[in-house]
Amino acid sequence: MLPKISAQIDHDTPALYFHHAGLTNTGLCREHNEDAYKLPEDTDGTVLARNGHLYVLADGMGGHDHGEIASALTIESVNAEYYAAAWSLSARNPEPMIIDALSHAILKANHQVIETTDGGGTTIVAAVLHGDTLVAMNVGDSRAYLLRDDELRLISRDHSWVSMMVEMGKLSPEEAIYDPRRNILYQAIGQGSELEIHVDQEKLKVNDTIILCSDGLWSEIDEQVMKEIISRAPSPQAATEKLIETANAAGGSDNITAIVIHVTDRKGSIANSV
Repeated sequence: MLPKISAQIDHDTPALYFHHAGLTNTGLCREHNEDAYKLPEDTDGTVLARNGHLYVLADGMGGHDHGEIASALTIESVNAEYYAAAWSLSARNPEPMIIDALSHAILKANHQVIETTDGGGTTIVAAVLHGDTLVAMNVGDSRAYLLRDDELRLISRDHSWVSMMVEMGKLSPEEAIYDPRRNILYQAIGQGSELEIHVDQEKLKVNDTIILCSDGLWSEIDEQVMKEIISRAPSPQAATEKLIETANAAGGSDNITAIVIHVTDRKGSIANSV
């Protein structure tokens, strides 16, 4: 999908523009792609200026039928529910309204997946950008990263067994990488009525890059390689293509999906010089 250029205007600060691209790939070892993603491509510009730019990525599980349905239903439901409310974000303090609306949309999608699929589930990672505000949420192990000043930082939280063991000091981060239980999740959309939604809030700066991705990407290439690819890519589209190419070259053991969003103060086409 071609990158789209979007703008957010704050009357007190220079406008920030969001250049983005998304791409998904089945990988080399799977027959079906159970990942799904949604960009703010078809949302009216007035709505985007009022409610923010929403990006959603989901990694389905439970087999081809269940996982594919769960991820597709989740991204569409979250997008529709988030934009359904006729509210307008405050330019000075938009975070509380974004958090309330996006968490409500994720909870709604969870109930829909439970009701619609027979045991299907999915992860989700979503981000809303409005002015200089970023709110990212996730359930499961699809990730959000922020690349700023040549530092790539994980801003999501894996709801996985090995991540929990690392937090408890029972596994080292190095041991977690190779642990055979690394794909076991304790939280996912469609797997129960109680959800632990991780929330991260950031203030955006010019030249920030946000990356949303499924585990088919981050489990195949390490963060240093990811950072180098994004830093060198001339555009978000080129970055997504190179990320997926590199993940496949490393084995391509799972479906691979990436969304790359570059923040700039220029409206026209840009080189992604992070």
